[in-house]
Amino acid sequence: MAAAIAVAPAEPPMEGIAGVIKGKLVLSQGLERTLDPTGDPKPEDMEKLVAELRDACTRVGFFVIQNHGIEWPIVERAFAGLKEFFALPMETKKKVHQSLSPSYMGYEEPYYTNVDRLKNGDLRESMTTGYEPDLDPEGAGYQPEILLRHNLWPDDADTPLFKPAMREYRAACLSLMRKLTITMAKVMGIDESYFNKKFTYPVAGIRGLYYPPQAADDEGSTGLGAHTDVQFMTMIAQDPFDVESLEVLNASGHWIKPKLQPQTFVVNLGDMMARLTNDVYLSTVHRVRNLTGRERYSLPFFFGLNNDELISPLPQFITSQSPIREGYETGMTAYEHYNRRMQRAHHKHFTATEKTNPGLPKGMTRIDGVFVEGL
Repeated sequence: MAAAIAVAPAEPPMEGIAGVIKGKLVLSQGLERTLDPTGDPKPEDMEKLVAELRDACTRVGFFVIQNHGIEWPIVERAFAGLKEFFALPMETKKKVHQSLSPSYMGYEEPYYTNVDRLKNGDLRESMTTGYEPDLDPEGAGYQPEILLRHNLWPDDADTPLFKPAMREYRAACLSLMRKLTITMAKVMGIDESYFNKKFTYPVAGIRGLYYPPQAADDEGSTGLGAHTDVQFMTMIAQDPFDVESLEVLNASGHWIKPKLQPQTFVVNLGDMMARLTNDVYLSTVHRVRNLTGRERYSLPFFFGLNNDELISPLPQFITSQSPIREGYETGMTAYEHYNRRMQRAHHKHFTATEKTNPGLPKGMTRIDGVFVEGL
């Protein structure tokens, strides 16, 4: 049976229909009715879903999905593995420290980054792992060497749950994101096959995060400073689901806190989606401040198109009312954008600004998976 996906804008109050792809149509007022669980949604239902998603993308840049088809024990095992890893002694975790990786994989201790440039920095621990092409049955089965992000896995003897749980979680999230990207093509008014050649070896990074409770009077720290995400879309699960620490800056300049129900994901758009749509779809600024007095764990899954794919605004998003944004006149790969962002955020890293070239070498940039001469 096809999975159901209900979508609701992350910004309260939610009004009207929340949307559906298959299965159950969920209304934000708490009402629901059942569609044919084996067939395609009716055209009017898909139209409502597309309209709701388009509104969320242009007004907030965040939405919440439920009935997504991911078996929740997969997510629970991922959190169990993450907690197992973070419970290790600091000296053990630092054996896979991010300073050892040219592609920013691995562990970060509290205050290793300082996104807001506050006195202390970001009060969180993180552990990042990336895409493994040989484990992606829907992918090309390979990835150009320059794009590979070699993972720093902890020793299985130290944390037997972590590696298999992260791989299982990545596979589930990647499958769902591929389906959601087809729907997003409809939302953008383009053919649903438009992205097929653009995510044959996609970015599929997981950053496991632990946010300890933060003192209310600690003005020199934040859980994670205000930022936008680099890639196409991000999908976030958190544990416990009701710890309200994620804050989103809406179009009115107010910080809002998405309210989650059990077994739901927050999805937000990233910078490459914004570039593709000429900033019509929002890569929204967000931050984490854990003032709840409770611990928070989260598992953001960062989904991006092939890192060597040139991204330029689609022509339908360039109008007299919305001229092409400054800096968007020439395309950019996610590879270059990611490296520039990481270099700025990790000024002590051996790949920091002016130490290495963030862009791809000549002749390694593609459009629809084909090398373009001169790029």
